[in-house]
Amino acid sequence: MKLSVFPSSIETSRALILRLVEIMNEEPDRVFNIAVSGGNTPALMFDLWANEYMEITPWDRMRIYWVDERCVSSENKDSNYRLAKIHLLDKVPLTSEQVFQIRGEQEDAEREVLRYSSMVLSQLPLDGRIPVFDFVLLGIGADGHTSSVFPGQEKLLHTLAPYALSTHPVTGQRRIAMTGEVMVRARHTWFYVTGQDKAGVIQSLSCPEVRNRYPAAYVWQSALHAELFTDIQVISPV
Repeated sequence: MKLSVFPSSIETSRALILRLVEIMNEEPDRVFNIAVSGGNTPALMFDLWANEYMEITPWDRMRIYWVDERCVSSENKDSNYRLAKIHLLDKVPLTSEQVFQIRGEQEDAEREVLRYSSMVLSQLPLDGRIPVFDFVLLGIGADGHTSSVFPGQEKLLHTLAPYALSTHPVTGQRRIAMTGEVMVRARHTWFYVTGQDKAGVIQSLSCPEVRNRYPAAYVWQSALHAELFTDIQVISPV
């Protein structure tokens, strides 16, 4: 586990992008499978990536997947795909063959879970029965959730299915979520967290007593290669 703290959300974003590109350049013959998340924090990172790092990024060696998606139309403001499309995909030289969307608008969400899981299993290298992403870029909610695995949904951390259905505990919105084993077995499991409203969760990520209470803490403590990029000034070790 590695903690990297920066002065601002912009500097946090820049550091993550530059480190990812650096790792890609260390393996110039490799195609990298990258799973991205939604939300305001990734939107800033996507904007910076498209506007400041277009020329140095080896776009032709990237394959973009999603960590999670809301069960909404891709035109809906809540769609993680829509957010990435507006802030990144429409601005950079990625082809449609390099982008693997979770179809949140699919009427049969269970069928979409099976389709996306099957596709990921067929395209990524496997560790036993678990697909191995090169990068899984995760956020953390103030309630300790990551992907769309919320507190009380810990069974999704231990299933062998790469993706599963989850439900937001407050709104009841259905989600399609990457499950725990996929998150922890990635070559790089990176958390990207900004905003002081999440300081409490960040401070407690490494505490054994929250491992089974916060899904994000479980992933942080279990991942093979975890790193946290943040602008939250951590007082004690994460």
